[in-house]
Amino acid sequence: MAIGLISEIAQIPGPRDAQLSDLMVDALGIVGALGVTAAFDRRVRSLITMPVRLLLPTVSGTALAIAIVPTLWLGYAFVEQQRAFPALLTFDHAWETATFGQTAQRQPEVIDAPPGWPIKGDKISRSSENGRWGIFLSLHPARDWHGYAGLSFVAASGGEGFAMDIGVTDMPKGEQHHSEHYYKSVTVGPEPKRYTLTFKEVRTAAKDRPFDFSRVKSVVFSAAKPGGRQELLLDDIHLNP
Repeated sequence: MAIGLISEIAQIPGPRDAQLSDLMVDALGIVGALGVTAAFDRRVRSLITMPVRLLLPTVSGTALAIAIVPTLWLGYAFVEQQRAFPALLTFDHAWETATFGQTAQRQPEVIDAPPGWPIKGDKISRSSENGRWGIFLSLHPARDWHGYAGLSFVAASGGEGFAMDIGVTDMPKGEQHHSEHYYKSVTVGPEPKRYTLTFKEVRTAAKDRPFDFSRVKSVVFSAAKPGGRQELLLDDIHLNP
C-alpha cells in the first residue's frame, strides 16, 4: 500500500496525473488478496465464525476481481490497439473507449453513424465544445509513426460550421512549448469530409530540430475559438502509408 501511495505522490510533478481512485483500487486489491488467502488458511478459519468463514471467500474474491478486471480490460484494449494499427480510432469497438487517452476532459460520446455517413461502420464520436480549451478529443499514441505519410480523419460539425485546430506534439507534458507543436486549423462544416495532415509539414514544426515521429505524445482536436456551443462528429482516424 505504501508503494502505491509513493507512486501516486511521485506522479504529481510529473507528466502523469495522480488519482485517488488508483490508490483505492490498490487498497481493494490488497484487501481482496489478503481475504482470499485468509479464507483458505486453517489458522484463520479456526478463529472466525462459520458465517464469516462462508462469506469471506465471496467478499474477498469480489474485491479482488473489481481490482483486477479493469487492468485486464485495459491490457486487452492496448493489445487490440496495436493489432488495429495504423487505425487509431474507428469508434466501432468497445475496447477503444479505454484508449482515448483523455486528459481532464470528458470522453466523447459514441453514437450511431447518421444516414449517409461516408465511412463504413456503425459508430462515430460526438463531442461538444468543452470549456476554456475547447478540447473535443485528446489522443496519446503508443506506436512509432515513422514510415507514414500523414494523419487522416473524417469530420463534420453537428450544426453550423466552425474552425477546428489539430495539434500534434512530440514533447511530454511539462516540457511542451507552443513553438514545439504542430498546429493546423481547418473549417469543419455540416457535411462529413475527410481531412489529412501531411507529415512533411509536421516534420518542420519545431524550430531547431526535426519532429520526432518515434515519440508522438499527443494529437488534440479542439475548437479554434472555444467558449460557444460547437459540436464535432469524428470518425476513422488513421495513419496514411
